[in-house]
Amino acid sequence: LLSLARPVPEAVQSMREGKWDRKTLSGTELFGKTLGVLGLGRIGAEVAKRALAFGMKVLAYDPYLTEARAKALGVSIATLDEVFALSDYITVHMPLIEKGKQGATEGMVDEAAFAKMKKGVLILNCARGEIVHTDDIAAALKSGQVGGYGTDVLDEEPPRADHPLTKLPNCVVTPHIGSRTAESVQRQAVAAVTNLIRAM
Repeated sequence: LLSLARPVPEAVQSMREGKWDRKTLSGTELFGKTLGVLGLGRIGAEVAKRALAFGMKVLAYDPYLTEARAKALGVSIATLDEVFALSDYITVHMPLIEKGKQGATEGMVDEAAFAKMKKGVLILNCARGEIVHTDDIAAALKSGQVGGYGTDVLDEEPPRADHPLTKLPNCVVTPHIGSRTAESVQRQAVAAVTNLIRAM
């Protein structure tokens, strides 16, 4: 979110190239903007808390979200179309459910969804690559309908050399490292061993 609002990766690369570009790399503020959260489970709720700390308004779409939970988190419940239409930023935190199954999320953020969004919307995906339709997001980034896309997940991991998202200048892609820190790797190892001991 921060790397899309303020183009930090581009600014770092610009400096490495010996430039001093303070005009085109200024970015926008999060304060006062609307963040649409698709999926308000454990991770989506943590993102919402941080967005509220930046002074953002948070709209949440989640079929299982109750009014009481939304009120406790300080977010507003919205329909999927309301999130698409009203958000300056949209962040995806839903499970991948294949097309044809009840509650399908595969490809739910696609060309039809982009047409409902504000021009220049910024989209983040830290859930599963297949939830955002790859070819459609690539086209929307090229047309400017979507201003930027930040993703830690792709429909192909690792991506092929000519993957449509890895070379676009308004797309920030990381190699599925959202949960990987020195501390988290240690916690995962300890949890695995602890669970094994409990099972034994």
